[in-house]
Amino acid sequence: MKTFHLFLVLMVAATVARAQTAINPLESTPYIEVTGEGELEIVPDEIYLQFTLKERMDGRSKTELDQIEKELKKKLSSAGFNLTDLTLADANADFVTIKRKKKDVLASKDYQMKLSQTGQIATLLDVLDEVKAENAYISRLDHSQMEQFKKDVKIKAAKNAHDKAQYLLGALGQKAGNILFIQERESYLQPYVRKAAALGMVADMQAESASEPEISFRKIKLNYKVFARFAIAE
Repeated sequence: MKTFHLFLVLMVAATVARAQTAINPLESTPYIEVTGEGELEIVPDEIYLQFTLKERMDGRSKTELDQIEKELKKKLSSAGFNLTDLTLADANADFVTIKRKKKDVLASKDYQMKLSQTGQIATLLDVLDEVKAENAYISRLDHSQMEQFKKDVKIKAAKNAHDKAQYLLGALGQKAGNILFIQERESYLQPYVRKAAALGMVADMQAESASEPEISFRKIKLNYKVFARFAIAE
């Protein structure tokens, strides 16, 4: 039995030794490491404007939130807006109560409206002013084809890494071979949106654009980098 145990220990030790001396192709193959980069600037075509509807008291009479919401939807439809673009600011949002007095509770709700162009902002704000909405501001900018743009820039970064390896090795009379390792490094920059009253912002835009083309928002910048290792072809 002791002989068997000794034989087993020797076999395990031999296996470990072989594993430690096994050749790692990533380390034994001559290689070049480069960083590839891809960039793209996109003009946003999705503008998200957030605002609040709140019940109000006119003397002893309360204007209910449901009534204000119905009025809002009616005016939005009349102004040419698609009501499917109107959503709650939070998918799980419920009434938020604001206590003014012990027996007087007013409810409020936060909404979000998606627009496709800056020219719609002033019209929307006119509607919000009519229903006495509060706290209107631009909350987010995006693009309807964002996922495709991200894929395009990733491909551009990968090709840039391969091109870089080729011309660096070409200067030394070598060529890049198979890819040994690649790692994605993503950076998605959302354009800065100041959480200020949209009424003031749009008033400035209207004043500046009286004799100018429609003002657009700052572009969304996509930037991707990939770290790649290519074998040096023999």
